[in-house]
Amino acid sequence: MRAFNLIWAGQAVSLIGSAMTTFGIGVWIFVLTGSPTSFATLVLAGSLPGLLALPFAGVVVDRFDRRRVMVLSDLGTALGPLVLLTLNTTGRLELWHLYVMVAVSSVFHAFQWPAFASLVPQLVPKDQLSRANGRVGMAEAIGLVFGDLLAGALYGVLGLNGLLLVDLCTFVVAMATMLLSYRLRAAIPPVRRGGADRRPMLSEMTQGWTFIRQRHGLLGLLVFFACYNLVINMALVLVAPLVLSSHPPSALGVINAVGAVGMIAVSGLMSFTRQPRHLVRAVLAVAVLHGFLLVGIGSSQGVPWLLAVCMFGILGGYAVTNAVTPTLWQRKTPTEVQGRVFAIRRLLAWSADPIAFAVAGPLAEYVGTPLVDGPLAGSAGRLTGSGTGGGIAMVFLLAGVLLLGVVAATCVPRSVRRLEQDLPDADAQEEPARPVAATSS
Repeated sequence: MRAFNLIWAGQAVSLIGSAMTTFGIGVWIFVLTGSPTSFATLVLAGSLPGLLALPFAGVVVDRFDRRRVMVLSDLGTALGPLVLLTLNTTGRLELWHLYVMVAVSSVFHAFQWPAFASLVPQLVPKDQLSRANGRVGMAEAIGLVFGDLLAGALYGVLGLNGLLLVDLCTFVVAMATMLLSYRLRAAIPPVRRGGADRRPMLSEMTQGWTFIRQRHGLLGLLVFFACYNLVINMALVLVAPLVLSSHPPSALGVINAVGAVGMIAVSGLMSFTRQPRHLVRAVLAVAVLHGFLLVGIGSSQGVPWLLAVCMFGILGGYAVTNAVTPTLWQRKTPTEVQGRVFAIRRLLAWSADPIAFAVAGPLAEYVGTPLVDGPLAGSAGRLTGSGTGGGIAMVFLLAGVLLLGVVAATCVPRSVRRLEQDLPDADAQEEPARPVAATSS
């Protein structure tokens, strides 16, 4: 656990800097354009390239030392803030520069997540996986809390340049802790890579998909997460425009921080208590909670304290999902193929995110707003309010109802409901080290 704690601490610090940069860029764009579509486009540019790079990243993670992959990923991700800092200092920063830089950073970040997720089972005993994953979720929450609070307080003083500079300093800390972990090399067992069975890169990229496709419960769970992410991200990407349409950036920082406090509290609880007995049921229960909270945001009419309470519940629920879901996959997947499987897992589960980010802004701007200002002004408009904020709130109402429908549909197949009982753990499966043959589809 010493090596895990060292790496975890560095990543937590780095996440604070990344959250500050994300906050600052979002405020810079919205102040410049005033358009939720421009804001959502930034999120799209920061997600789609990374998703497309995931299959290749998974193969790299399984072939090489996972800590080295994380170091190179940190170096590449740091290029974005460095270039933006240079452009903004010289007065040459334009909107398209932000889109390009976040796209490049997302590609490097695509290597970091499967590397870290695959490294955790090498560093932590099996019975401690849920607690370790809870701690990983807590690091994400710590980054959001301190990142948003610091960014909200310092943006008016330091501007975007100051936030970018802090982010670069946190990257240095993350890389230093990763390099220090090499002094604990004996604590990290090697991965059996089976050099004689190594296949061409393209063939290995398909192995993760084949592994999942042959296990219907895992495939059904991925379909659920793809639908879940489509619906909830279509709404959550608009939280910042919803707040900034009627409140200053400091209010957004407080709301995001309160939400992240919920994530910290629940993550901390998950990291020191026993995991839920039924992991799949826990995931579905959180999704039901999220559906009702989205409806709550849609009917809050932008009242800051109501938004903060709902975000507290949403991010607290994320802490549960982020702890139990990796634990489930780490138990069901052999170590030597986890990079490929986890990369495909994220690719499929997040495949709908670019669609959500692409449609969210236009849906609020060109559909929701005309409805609440026109034919629905006397009905749904009383819940959502009017104007741009009301159009965004309408998207939240729609997303909440759709999410409850997704959960109901997922509960029908037995393969998902009985996943934990019907699919044995990887260490109990016969010949777990044998690579799965690739097939075409």
